[in-house]
Amino acid sequence: MRNFGRLTIKGSLAFERSLSQVLENIALDIELLINKDLYEAIILIGGYGRGEGGVVSVNGKEFPHNNFDFVIISNNIKQKEKEYLSFKCKRIFDKHTVPLGILVEFSIIDSLKLKNCEPLVITYDMKYGHKVICGDVSSLVENKNFEIENIPSWDVRNLIVNRGTLLVINDLMLKKEILDEKDKKIIIKHWIKAIIGYGDALLFYLGDYDYSYVEKQNRMKNQKNISQKVKSIYDEAINFRFEPNYEKYMNYDFKEYQAFLKNELSNIHSKCEELALNQVQLSSPSYINKAVQESLSTNNTFKSVLKKIYFLTKKVPNISSMSFLENIKYKMLGIKGMMPILFPYVAYDIKNEVFDLILKDFFKLDIKNKDAYKISYLNYWKKYVNSNFVKEDFGL
Repeated sequence: MRNFGRLTIKGSLAFERSLSQVLENIALDIELLINKDLYEAIILIGGYGRGEGGVVSVNGKEFPHNNFDFVIISNNIKQKEKEYLSFKCKRIFDKHTVPLGILVEFSIIDSLKLKNCEPLVITYDMKYGHKVICGDVSSLVENKNFEIENIPSWDVRNLIVNRGTLLVINDLMLKKEILDEKDKKIIIKHWIKAIIGYGDALLFYLGDYDYSYVEKQNRMKNQKNISQKVKSIYDEAINFRFEPNYEKYMNYDFKEYQAFLKNELSNIHSKCEELALNQVQLSSPSYINKAVQESLSTNNTFKSVLKKIYFLTKKVPNISSMSFLENIKYKMLGIKGMMPILFPYVAYDIKNEVFDLILKDFFKLDIKNKDAYKISYLNYWKKYVNSNFVKEDFGL
């Protein structure tokens, strides 16, 4: 059997062996049933790829808490071949994981596309935090572009907003009169993901980011520029990721803790933007234009320039309070690129007429109900950012 190394931090040796056997069985089937000309490599990423996956104990029996996240690096194959590869991999993944209750997510990326991919948090994490299921990963590990110093600031802003959107979902879920156990567990998961995402972003801007959760946990503890309160909630969230304990949170006043957490995380978001934009604060009327300019200036590959030109041809809302040139700049980012910049004024209680007018034009809403803007934001999020997001999954 292949040596996958540790897959979890807290799992027993027996649990480790059972997970490794699942991966071994998947690898054997892939090598037996799929033509090697179709793929370059298949890797496991995420928590288990880092060797830091979560394990939960139920009545003394251990279960995986996270999904298995696979990336299939395909050879430069045609679309029909890619669809066939996806079909075959899904059947193999499901065969070995569904009976054990392990959820699987996977994506396919061409090796050439991966080689030319711009450096992002996910490509850095993938390069250093993966396990090889089968194939050759040299095109990934030898890519010198996927280093921490090459990651653009706008991608870290996207990390914050990706996790912060979970807090928006929580706000709407907390409008329910009664929360059942499933609702509470979803809200708790969102808290944990948000805390880790915001904390990771802060470490990045302080020059202390790492792909490993264990290392980030240690670096957070040793940071002199972060409050003890933030260190504590980040430490607890990382521990939860390794070994979830929902009971600790079940008796919390959920609305009160949500308000506390949003306040702390909005302060982190503001600090990150100050570090990224030379002391410009989220509450400053100049923030939006500064953030737009920064996103445009740090994303100038040939592909991204073509994308900006393409976005100019698309029909997007005109913002009346912006000048003609400011409108041109924001339209070059597209609606997807503008969403992270407008996020703070939807998610946090930042009161400013300038921002209110921009949100009104962008979301085409002429009301002052914050919840209506949150619902509209989530609709845009599904349409332009994450098509896999389904509000019904969260009871909304």
